[in-house]
Amino acid sequence: MSMLHNLSYSQIYYLKQKAGLTGQKKAKKTKKHKYNNWFEKLTLTELKSLCRASKLAVSGTKDELCIRLCNGELSGDYAYEYAPERFSRARFEAEMPGYGSCDELYGSRNNNAASLPPAQQGCKRDTAYTNQQLKDLCRDKGLIVSGKRYDLVLRLLQNESGVGGAPKRAAGTIDEETGVFQPKKRAKSMKPPNVEKLQERIFKKCFPSQEITQKWSNNKYKYHPSECMTYMSNIIDKEIFEKELFERGEEKCAWELINVILNIITVGNEARRKEWAAEHSGRGIFMMIGGTEFELNRCSDNLKYTFLPQLAKAMKATSKKSVVAELSGKFLWAFQARKLAEIPQWDEYDINDRSDWQNRKWGSFKDILNEFVPRKGESSTEESDEEEEVEPQTRFFSMTKISGEPAKTEELTYSHTDGFKPVGSNQQEGDTSANDKEVTP
Repeated sequence: MSMLHNLSYSQIYYLKQKAGLTGQKKAKKTKKHKYNNWFEKLTLTELKSLCRASKLAVSGTKDELCIRLCNGELSGDYAYEYAPERFSRARFEAEMPGYGSCDELYGSRNNNAASLPPAQQGCKRDTAYTNQQLKDLCRDKGLIVSGKRYDLVLRLLQNESGVGGAPKRAAGTIDEETGVFQPKKRAKSMKPPNVEKLQERIFKKCFPSQEITQKWSNNKYKYHPSECMTYMSNIIDKEIFEKELFERGEEKCAWELINVILNIITVGNEARRKEWAAEHSGRGIFMMIGGTEFELNRCSDNLKYTFLPQLAKAMKATSKKSVVAELSGKFLWAFQARKLAEIPQWDEYDINDRSDWQNRKWGSFKDILNEFVPRKGESSTEESDEEEEVEPQTRFFSMTKISGEPAKTEELTYSHTDGFKPVGSNQQEGDTSANDKEVTP
């Protein structure tokens, strides 16, 4: 007993638990059921449907139906799920001729491989179909590709046997000469994009919440900006160029969407930075929160071959150069000065358009920008320096805060000198000239 006085409470409890004196029993771990094939995971009703589509008898117990499907001529190919094979040293030594011995000198083989169990046991094999391969088979045969693995296998069996029900087919026709299924082409939507909804989608993609980012791996952090650049390039291509906004005379809508994307890249998550600074104000020196800037370090290929050529294409597709300067001049130059100028080589190399192979060298983005939106003092047609320059502004909508508060519907205007401000906040009492200077497309 004198020895127990020298022990801590946790040590005494551990000894009692080992001796079985605590009265608490450890919860037994439930063993996972091992399946011999994929059919054993299905219900009896699903097994009967597969047997009916495979022209097999549907009577019997569940085990009998599984054996019948595994040995079936049509259904035997779908008996297992895909999984990569794990390395087995015993099987490797048994199957390799002459491994660790001099058998290869005499041309003999090790026959111990037949006595070993298979490298993959259970319901998974490396030679089985993946879910994506099953979808590709359905797509080639003109069947719909939605649903679980059971739905895909049932459609393939019904299509091949012709019994057990008619499988759901996709819209389209099968070419009589080649036998290849041609899906029906949907009519291209020409509806103008909803800039407000696209802004919310792009912002959530570029700056997700902390609950999401804390689950990311290091590689996910590294290549997230590149993934976002691809996402924004696809939106520009789909919502602007495929819908032919410039050809239809809707230049204002097109440049408003481009300004939203440029502002997100250039400014970043400014609302989160302001919220962080307000929380830590009055505490002396503090570190600024990370993850609020859009980094372009790993986006060089996307910038050179996709995003910058899209901006140049949009400038060339606009009716007049003065329209580009009026609608997006400040945003383009802010993107050039605050992002592209960070790395000097981006100002030097030529941007390429992969779709224009005859004239793919367009020069640097800065040269193209100087051509369409010349800075003050570089063009003879500009106004004198004495006149006050009117800063173009684009209408934005306030975003959802990180703290989880609901998004406001208040309309905001953004300028790089003043930041975000409500519409009409620049107008003082008795001053009506502010509305004349504000341009809100």
